[in-house]
Amino acid sequence: MTTRAQTYADIRHEKDSMMDQHLHSTQRLNAFHDDIMRQVFLTAFQKHEEINGSPPCPFTLFLLGSAGRFEQGTISDQDHGMVYELNTDQAADYFLSLGQTFSDGLNEAGYPYCEGNVMSSNPVWCRSLAAWKKQIDNWIEAETLDTIRSLHMICDARVLYGEKAYISSLKKQISSAMKKNRYLLKRFFENIQFMKKSVGLFGQIFTEQNGQHTGALNLKQSAFLPYVNAIRVLAIKEGIEPSSTLMRMKALKHIPAHTEKMAEYEEAFRTLLDFRLRALKNAPNYESSHYISIDMLGPARKKELRHILKTAESLHHYVQRFVEKG
Repeated sequence: MTTRAQTYADIRHEKDSMMDQHLHSTQRLNAFHDDIMRQVFLTAFQKHEEINGSPPCPFTLFLLGSAGRFEQGTISDQDHGMVYELNTDQAADYFLSLGQTFSDGLNEAGYPYCEGNVMSSNPVWCRSLAAWKKQIDNWIEAETLDTIRSLHMICDARVLYGEKAYISSLKKQISSAMKKNRYLLKRFFENIQFMKKSVGLFGQIFTEQNGQHTGALNLKQSAFLPYVNAIRVLAIKEGIEPSSTLMRMKALKHIPAHTEKMAEYEEAFRTLLDFRLRALKNAPNYESSHYISIDMLGPARKKELRHILKTAESLHHYVQRFVEKG
């Protein structure tokens, strides 16, 4: 795609009509998402400049969550933020307004607003570089579940547009704090420590027992996040900057302490990415895109899913032991 659609409606039509062409792999699908979101941003930026003029300073638009990790499925909500250079009220007003225009554009293009308000239209996620550095120091000092969760999210940040150095400096700030305070690693693990058991002793898969998804497994909570969260903790500990889980695994394999086990976990996670793409590509909405009906799976697919879930538990315990050993 070499031209940029001129309206959000055009971009959404392109997204909806061409999605099926990019379902051969998670990598191709996420490259497609990137292209669509970049088109939305350029359209939003143009609209914003026509009213408010050129930006007052260099800035970065970054993605968070599954988009930041290059791991979106077919349906995804918004997770993004901004960093800008000048620490002035004028800059804050300009980029918050731009963030709102971008968020509205994404929503029109088929990416629903984030229920947790993790968007660059929110001043918590749209700050000057100096304010971001101060905020990260405050989050580290507070060490609450909410502030540690926010630090986890920053570690998944990936630049979609603008200066790349800003995000790198924020990640280095977190990594440096980890080296100075070894207890912080335990706090990072405690934040993701709870893991709902999904496979029984005899291989039975535990599904939802009530509600609209009765009989289905929440693949995001039971499989996807256990891999993502555990690998992120190891990556933070080892000072690994890339946000993609697969890239983190690749880097961890080069560290002798993790080489042997990481090959097994990487293979299982790749299987999970393919499994999710096949199983959930026809989900009707964002919430449903996390659930898979076990009764709809044949014996071979159930066996594959059990392996994914058991390996996720193994990885979780591996990271727990690593953290406890310090």
